[in-house]
Amino acid sequence: MGAPGTPRREVVTGATGAFRQGHGLSGTARTPRRGHGPRGSTARIRAHEDVPAADPAAVRALMRRQLRLAAVTAGLLVALIGPLPLAFRALPDAATRPGGALVVWAVLGVAAYPALLLIGRWYVVHAERNERDAGDPTGRA
Repeated sequence: MGAPGTPRREVVTGATGAFRQGHGLSGTARTPRRGHGPRGSTARIRAHEDVPAADPAAVRALMRRQLRLAAVTAGLLVALIGPLPLAFRALPDAATRPGGALVVWAVLGVAAYPALLLIGRWYVVHAERNERDAGDPTGRA
């Protein structure tokens, strides 16, 4: 590698295989480089070839459910947040009425965020439920 007194460089990226086997970070020096030896990327690619393919009908059904959920969520966002510019346009001019700008800022800065958080939480819960109900499409337990 370099001069005789230069310490050996250790590769710490991609050390998850050695780390899982209980070697910790010190095991990374013994881990072969990618494509070399049994624990290299070549072995990982072969392991993926042994995995059965997912049922295409089950994957399509899950994707349809997730797409439907995304469309409903987008519709909720449009229905709740979309009319805000129209509502603000209907308000009297903030220059002529004191506190007019305060109403706009209160709605945008306070009322909109809990609605966005609730819709986001609802989406995540239902998306996870869809995936859980679909099970593992590959048939692996």
